[in-house]
Amino acid sequence: RCPRGGGPLVLEPVMPNPLSARLARLALAAAIPLASALLASPPWWLTRALLASGRLVSPQRRLAAWDALQRRADQSARGSRRRVRVLLIRHGESEANLQAGQIVGGRDVATPLSATGEEQARLLGERLLRDGLRVDAVYASHAVRARKTADIACAAAAIRQRVRIEPRLVEFSQGSLERRWRAEVYAAGGPVLRGIAAHSLFYRPPGRSPDGDLGESQWDVERRMRSFIEAELLSGEGGG
Repeated sequence: RCPRGGGPLVLEPVMPNPLSARLARLALAAAIPLASALLASPPWWLTRALLASGRLVSPQRRLAAWDALQRRADQSARGSRRRVRVLLIRHGESEANLQAGQIVGGRDVATPLSATGEEQARLLGERLLRDGLRVDAVYASHAVRARKTADIACAAAAIRQRVRIEPRLVEFSQGSLERRWRAEVYAAGGPVLRGIAAHSLFYRPPGRSPDGDLGESQWDVERRMRSFIEAELLSGEGGG
């Protein structure tokens, strides 16, 4: 400090306030575990921000954020849910399946069952009848192959519940990649494989499918499927 009236400059050490120093140490000690907890299980607002960030965050971090969000939802709903048994049944062989090894499939909702597919659906119904399963609700997508499989199987199994058409169950859209040759679409080093490698399950195929829907990522499909399960199966609206 500089004394009044002039004179030599005097340097005096500034002693820290013991209370302030202690508070600073406590704040640092609390910040470290808090930061670790946020990284391990981010709050919902941070999780949603990561998911909405698109290209700014790597697919791995977005996937981790999505998993954290689902764990939080599962934990909050635990205890209020009832046990539900769900049978996931694939449609019978369709006409498009006959070329599945050569062309890229997808929506193509108008594709009918083949003769083999109809027989598979009938055998499925007979199996359900032999097993004596009690069915409270039957859902199928609006795709012809799915609706027909459900109708034939229910008739063979003597299931009287009407088939509920649920658009959220339809196959995921592969956009403009549908009906193209697989060898061309998935060529080594091509844009599709590069996109999958860069974005993982967040990769969306370009363009629209023949039925007019935009390409979907696996993450898009998971979200709509989860919304169906939560709304129709776990809420009690879909029966037992």
